Amino acid sequence: MRKLREALYCVLLLAVSSVVVADYEPGDEAVEAWNAYVGAVEAKKLVESTTHLKKAIELEPEWAKPQAELGQVYIQLEKFDLAATHLAKATKLDPENSNSFLFLGNAYAAQNKNAEAYVALNRALKLDGSLVECHKIMATCYYDDKDYANARVQYSAYIAANPGDAKAILRLAETNKKLKKTTAAIKAYKKAIKADPKMFAAHYNLGNLYFENQDFADSEDALGRAIKLNPRHSGALFNLAIAIHSQSRLKDALAAYEKVVITGGKSRKAKANVKLANQTIKGLKEQIAAGAN
Repeated sequence: MRKLREALYCVLLLAVSSVVVADYEPGDEAVEAWNAYVGAVEAKKLVESTTHLKKAIELEPEWAKPQAELGQVYIQLEKFDLAATHLAKATKLDPENSNSFLFLGNAYAAQNKNAEAYVALNRALKLDGSLVECHKIMATCYYDDKDYANARVQYSAYIAANPGDAKAILRLAETNKKLKKTTAAIKAYKKAIKADPKMFAAHYNLGNLYFENQDFADSEDALGRAIKLNPRHSGALFNLAIAIHSQSRLKDALAAYEKVVITGGKSRKAKANVKLANQTIKGLKEQIAAGAN
C-alpha cells in the first residue's frame, strides 16, 4: 500500500439494496443472486458475497449494478486490480454513475496508477460535485507525484468541505512546506492541532519547521508539546535539546541532551542521536565548568 496513503483511501461503506435499477430489468435468477448478495453483506460475510455477485454478473453481464458492487467488495478486500476491472466495466455500462467513477479512481490510486485515477475522479466530480472525497484522493496522488501545487489545490478543496479532518489539514501543511510556503504551512499545522490537539505529528513537524527557520523559541514550545504526547520519541527529544542549545541556555541544554541519552532507543536513528548527544554533553560540561551559563 502506498506511502502516506492512509488517508488517502476513502472510507468505503457498502450500501446495498434489493431495489433493481429502473433502466435495467434483470431476470429472476439474477435478482435472486443479487438478493443473496445483500443477505451475505448484512450477515457481514464479505468474501461469500462475491460468489453471489459473480453469479449475477454471469447471468446478466450487461447489468452495471453487480459489477459496481463487486468492485467495491474487492476494494474492501484490498484486491485493487480486480476492483478496477469490475468498476471500469460498471462505468462503461452506466457512464452516469458518479460513485462508480469515485471507487474506480480509488482503486487506481491504490495501485499507483495515478494518471488513470485523475481521469476517473475528475469524471466523478463532473457528475456530482458533492463527492469531495475525490479531492482528497487526488491530493494524495499529486503529492506522491511531487506535483505539490496541484496537491495543494485538491487538499484545500477537500478541507473547505471537511474543516475538521485533522489528517488532511496536516497533509496540506506538509504540501505547503514542500512549496516553501512557510507561513501557510505554519498556519495549517496550527489548524491541524486545533482540530486534533493530540496529533503528535502536527506538533513535531511544526517544531521542526520553526527550527529550520531558526525560530528556536517557538520550536522549543512545539517540540515540548510533542514530547508530552510521545515522551520517548528520540527525534523530538534531540531536536528539543538543539533548540534549547541554540538559545545559549547551556544548563537547560545539558539536561535535555542527557534526557536523550537516558531515553535511548533501539532504532538506528535513536542510536545516532544518543551518540551525538553524548559528544555534545562532553563539550557542554566543559563550557559550564569554565563558567559559561
